[in-house]
Amino acid sequence: MLPLLKVAFGQGLRSITIILLPLAFISLVTWATAGSSTGNTADPMRFAIWFFLVTHHIPLDLSLSSEAISGRLSFSPIGALIIPFLVIKSALLRMQERLGAERGGDRRAQILALCFAYSLIGTLLSQASLGSTVKAPLYIVFPILVLVSGISGFIASNLFPNHKLEFPWQRALGSAALALMALVGFSGLVFSSSLIWHFDAVLDLTRVIEPGVFGGLAFLFIQILYLPNFFIATLSYLAGSGVVIGDGTWLSPFVHRLDEIPAVPLLGGLPSRAQPLFLLSVLIIVGLGIVIGRYGASKYQNQVELRRFILAFLGFLAALTLFVARASSGELLSPNLESVGPHWYLMPIALCLEIGLGVAIFLYGSRAISRVRNSRPAK
Repeated sequence: MLPLLKVAFGQGLRSITIILLPLAFISLVTWATAGSSTGNTADPMRFAIWFFLVTHHIPLDLSLSSEAISGRLSFSPIGALIIPFLVIKSALLRMQERLGAERGGDRRAQILALCFAYSLIGTLLSQASLGSTVKAPLYIVFPILVLVSGISGFIASNLFPNHKLEFPWQRALGSAALALMALVGFSGLVFSSSLIWHFDAVLDLTRVIEPGVFGGLAFLFIQILYLPNFFIATLSYLAGSGVVIGDGTWLSPFVHRLDEIPAVPLLGGLPSRAQPLFLLSVLIIVGLGIVIGRYGASKYQNQVELRRFILAFLGFLAALTLFVARASSGELLSPNLESVGPHWYLMPIALCLEIGLGVAIFLYGSRAISRVRNSRPAK
């Protein structure tokens, strides 16, 4: 046990260092070129640790001297989760080389030890960098670090259950995950097309910020990490549940309630007015429901098993959609932007109703047509 913990703490420290050093360098160069007269040389390292927390989706409370950038930061980039995933994967490979991992139990023990070490070191560093201006409660930091590093470790090691799909709920879980990924991918294409169409607005928002050369590169990197958030928000828009960007706002195909937007270039891809034609995208979601119904009917001839599959699919789809919608929304540094992102509680309802409609059309549509035909009086 002691050699395992020793190696785990070494790899945990190495993993966090790999994340912090590039962030500290970028923030140091940006801070130096900005010519701040109030900061000190410790600020870049503090910023690196703050960004380390944000990459793990840990919310921060900011009370800075500038009221314009004071508030709560819980609108974290989903794309940034690739950073802890890559360093955890590298650390596990090194642990397996040093300790060996012939059995699944050994690999699980290494993941748990690395998660504990990584989370403990990250929590201690975060508490050393936080203060009266930037806060993150201890009871939030450690559990989230454990959760993110643990999931990353199990995915990287391919230790999730790998057996045949025997029960309806197993097929339902896989189908729900694939359906949601397909919808997010389609939404990504729609949002990318919108960015190209509104490219002038994107450039105008970029000029407002004037980040400079190094700041511009860092800002571009952050925008790329935020792309998954906007893809999920686009899916909410296409499903009809809409998107919010602050209090009193709502963007949907039929509603465009938005006065002004923050100076974020990606927001230049937002529609400038209501777009009722986008509601036709609901037909694509309903069509996906028809595909799911056809798939379920091909796998289960028994009506009881088919019903279990459909109900489990809708339940898993609602849970997964709720999770990704909540993860892709949050507050953006201002009480006026208390909610930014998809309507996280409406999005699962809209998607499940639309896909459920497609399933019902496939399962009961032909029966309903047959009954209507049979009910007609013979000539």
